[in-house]
Amino acid sequence: MIIYSIIIGTTILFIILLNLFIAIPLYGYDIVFVFKAIGLNILIVFLIDALIALIIHKLPKKWFHYEKNFFYIYKWERKFYEKIKIKKWKDHIPELGWLANFRKNKVIEPNNNIYVEKFLVECCYGETIHFLSLCLGFLILLIYPKYVLFFGLPVAIANGFIHYLSFAILRYTRPKLKLLYERNQRYNNKKV
Repeated sequence: MIIYSIIIGTTILFIILLNLFIAIPLYGYDIVFVFKAIGLNILIVFLIDALIALIIHKLPKKWFHYEKNFFYIYKWERKFYEKIKIKKWKDHIPELGWLANFRKNKVIEPNNNIYVEKFLVECCYGETIHFLSLCLGFLILLIYPKYVLFFGLPVAIANGFIHYLSFAILRYTRPKLKLLYERNQRYNNKKV
C-alpha cells in the first residue's frame, strides 16, 4: 500500500499546490472548495472503479477465458514488461483480489490445475477491471469542467497510473501461469 499511498498523497499535494498558486488567484474560490473538490473527485473515481468491478464480476466466466483473443499477450508486450523490470517491483504493489474472494499474489496450489485455471480466469477478470477503470476513470473530467486541469485531470492520471500497475502485473504473470497449467497437463497425461 505504500506505493499507492505515495501516488495518492503526491497527487493530492500537487492539486493543493496547483490550486494555491494558480487556480485560487485565477478563479477566486477558497481553500475549502479545493478540499471539497479533491474529496469529491476521489470519491467519484472510487465509485466508478467499484461499479466497474461489481459489473465485471457479474458477467459470465466464459467471457474471461484466458485463451480468448482479447486476452492474448503479444511478444512486444512481454519484452516491454521485462524492460520496465516489472519482476523487481511487482511484489510491492498491493494485491486486492481478496475483495473478490481470490488472492492473486501467490499460487497456493501450483499442482492443482482446477485452481490454476481459476487463477488464470481471475487474472482475466482483473485485467478487464483495471483496463476499464483506467479508461473510464477519465469520466472524472466531467466534474468541474471549468477547473478540469486543477482537479479532474490529476486525479484521473493518478487513478490511471495505479490501475496500469496492476494491469501490467496481471499481464506479466498470466503467461507464466499458463505454462504452469500446461506443464501440469503434460504431467497428468503421463500419469494416466
